Amino acid sequence: MIIICMVLQNEIRIMKNKCFVDTVFWIALLNADDELHQEVDIKYKQMMKSGIRFITSTSVLNEVANFLCNPKFRIAVVGFYKKLQSSHRIEIVFVDEELWSSGWKLYEERPDKAWSLTDCISMKIMKNCDLVDVLTNDTHFVQASFNVLLKKKKL
Repeated sequence: MIIICMVLQNEIRIMKNKCFVDTVFWIALLNADDELHQEVDIKYKQMMKSGIRFITSTSVLNEVANFLCNPKFRIAVVGFYKKLQSSHRIEIVFVDEELWSSGWKLYEERPDKAWSLTDCISMKIMKNCDLVDVLTNDTHFVQASFNVLLKKKKL
């Protein structure tokens, strides 16, 4: 299913209260040893209190589950996914054939970039939903003119 977010006059305020959530953010939230965990935990709690709605995708969640597949994380990841599914503040966009094709087309069109297919799918979702803010530190989103809300990782 592709979610098409149209901005109507009375919905403009609501659209500005939405943010896309990328893999980096969810991994840092679930992994207390991640260097971004503290920043992400604080930001997530602040944004939840302020009423922000979050959008993510099955493509992003696939990356999260793959990255945190170690048995030490598995129970937490399963519980996390169940919470996401039942949350009224988090929308999960399921990648269907049309969205996959759209993301793949962007992937093909940008041979000059190191954007992953998941990044391309996420960018298409963000464009469809008129989103500019993304909870990530991934510079690929900056290259695509989105507003990255996390600090860069330390080198």
